[in-house]
Amino acid sequence: MNAAVAQARRLAASPYARRLARERSLPLETLRGGGPGGRILAADVLSFIPVAAPVVSPDIAAPAAAPLIAAFSTSVSLSALQDLLAALESSGHVFALDDVLLRAAGRALAEMPEAARLGGASVALELAGRQTVFAAIPEMPLTSLRAMRLAALAGSHDETETPASLSLRLQPASDIRPVMTPLLPGRAMRLTVSPDTPGDHAECLLTLDAASVDEATAATWLATLKSAIEQPLRLFV
Repeated sequence: MNAAVAQARRLAASPYARRLARERSLPLETLRGGGPGGRILAADVLSFIPVAAPVVSPDIAAPAAAPLIAAFSTSVSLSALQDLLAALESSGHVFALDDVLLRAAGRALAEMPEAARLGGASVALELAGRQTVFAAIPEMPLTSLRAMRLAALAGSHDETETPASLSLRLQPASDIRPVMTPLLPGRAMRLTVSPDTPGDHAECLLTLDAASVDEATAATWLATLKSAIEQPLRLFV
């Protein structure tokens, strides 16, 4: 039996089935016969359901690649800092932990190679639903830094869109601390500081975009911050 005869036998169909298939523009090759010897019957044509090809809308953009997130944490002793703040307060110079954290974060950024392309030594302080960006922190007197922070707290100006290398979030003292926090839009790093209830230690959690900041550099930055807070005298000069 040659190929033509074999093909004809495979496509055997009743005249009515052929007419129905022609009316529906259905090639007989797409049908499976249910009659004797595989003969295609009218019922086979009527029951045939074509498989629609998936439609991809050009208006639907492909999902963006997820950022490469890394995180480092360290426990920082606040004892020396609290003693220094108490001594300064007794002499009429009042500073808060927030002021010192801003200074320490800015100075540590000034030593980080990647900081120049991320926003320099600028730190965005996270307030209630908004941010205030502090630039040129390493050169700024701590008294001026404190005055700017208090003015930001009293105002309502939002600098969320202003470039900064880091966002800083200070949580209320608690025994519950985060183990991961999301990055804020436009910030390559986020530092969350969580003092414990006695207030003599704080957990510092650094979350970062590993595609923008080298992980080894970020770990070194956090170690620099820890050293500055635990030896705070140099932050006041």
